[in-house]
Amino acid sequence: RIFQSLSVMFAYNCLCWFLKDVVLRLFFRQVFVLGKQRVPKTGGVIFVANHHNQFVDPVILTTHSPRPFRILCAAKSMRRAIIGHFARAMRAIPVERPQDLAFKGKGVVTAEFDSTRLVGVGTKFTEQLTVGAKVVTDECAFVIESVTSDCEAVLAAPTLTAVSGSEFKILPKVSQAELYKSVYESLSTEQSIGIFPEGGSHDRMGQLLPLKPGVAIMALGAMKDAGVEELWIQPCGLTYFHPSKFRSEVILEYGEPLKVDSSLAAIYANAATKREAVEKLLGDVEKAMLATMIPARSFEEFQAILVARAMIKSSQQVTQEELTDSMRKFSRILAEHEKQDDVQKLFVQLDAYNKALKASGQRDADVRLAPGQHDVLSVAFLLRSMLTCVVLFWIWLPAAILFLPVSVICRVLAKKEQKKALAGSSVKVKANDVVASYKIMVALILVPVYNLMLSIGVWFVGVRWVESLGWIWIPVFWILLPSSEYACLLAGDRFLAAVRAVSAYLWSFKSGCRYLVKWRSDIVVMVQQVLSDYSESM
Repeated sequence: RIFQSLSVMFAYNCLCWFLKDVVLRLFFRQVFVLGKQRVPKTGGVIFVANHHNQFVDPVILTTHSPRPFRILCAAKSMRRAIIGHFARAMRAIPVERPQDLAFKGKGVVTAEFDSTRLVGVGTKFTEQLTVGAKVVTDECAFVIESVTSDCEAVLAAPTLTAVSGSEFKILPKVSQAELYKSVYESLSTEQSIGIFPEGGSHDRMGQLLPLKPGVAIMALGAMKDAGVEELWIQPCGLTYFHPSKFRSEVILEYGEPLKVDSSLAAIYANAATKREAVEKLLGDVEKAMLATMIPARSFEEFQAILVARAMIKSSQQVTQEELTDSMRKFSRILAEHEKQDDVQKLFVQLDAYNKALKASGQRDADVRLAPGQHDVLSVAFLLRSMLTCVVLFWIWLPAAILFLPVSVICRVLAKKEQKKALAGSSVKVKANDVVASYKIMVALILVPVYNLMLSIGVWFVGVRWVESLGWIWIPVFWILLPSSEYACLLAGDRFLAAVRAVSAYLWSFKSGCRYLVKWRSDIVVMVQQVLSDYSESM
């Protein structure tokens, strides 16, 4: 048993290394981790985080946590071919969700207003419905208390909306006994679990969906039923700047841990006040989670915050933690002081600047890199950038051509999955939360196969020149290829940065450039002034 336990931990650590130092390092240019010192070193811990990137979020959380933990994962995902294997290797705890088991009911249903009687026509209630199941129509949803016959059932509560001849789907009642048993076992032995309280991923950046009560029930239940004495809820905030793009950046921040009060568990133990305890803890969890995020009330506001971040970063020397703190303060200023004239004016300017950039086909980085005046220093910077382009072009071009098929296949399949996810969701805006996950999933299969084909091709060509080149060189090439590909990737980053610098210099000669440069510098002053004026009240 000890050997088996050690084997499991060894496999877990190896997989964490692969996901962190290979997969994440390749896809993201940088993962910033802030506040690790806040994570409790003793007691059971429930890690909670916002969910903006479907399968990438749990990978980032588990691989960067100072304490290993078991993530709660939808059983539907664990039944998928690739994700399931990885989730089981990461010791994930499966969560069966009713919506994942939903199916279309036979016939149509009718229910009068303020009635507890559900009548069906052509239905098979005795076969398809069970006590506690949910019947969902376009108008509303009903919980079943008992089944009388194939065409009649009793509802748990009176209807709030009348339904007449509606088609319906059934969400079966799912027992979570095994789930809670696994959670309580982990927490009672001072281990940790991870959960996304929103219940599913979405792409509403800077926002939280209404939290599911499961995290509060688990925490209070662990103290009441499993005798856990020391239990913490550790909020984590994930902020993506371009969540679906290759070589983007992400911030993982650990907030102040929330200790679950034993007195709240006592309130939970009383059936009359159980709901009150759950709602109180859930509200505290939501506040703690929002404190680790960069909250935004709309897409335009989040874009304004991102531009303000770039301006703060380029105008002064700050650490990543200071920069994130400034972003959070700026977000709160926009929300709490939106009626102030200077704040309103700044937001209008940021929004207009964003739209001007989009209209001109430029990015804020291009405006930042464009020289204010064409002096000797700017010309020297241009020459250095051009030299970098010339040298690295011959590394970047062959690598780009070689990996173009992989890039195209990943993009096409990810777009297909994005459309499918958007069609099946009522909370996603563009379903960008599934794109990165699917790109990585496809690449995990496609890249090794593609590298094997390249290795065979290299050997086939090489054997014509060197007859003694045996087939054993095929696996050697296959093993060496990833290292050379990673070197090409880093060279490609440098090459594209140099190309942007050269294009920004050339663009600076256009008539509209100087106006944007001046406009940006004015907004930088406004951002700094607003932060200075309102930061003390934060």
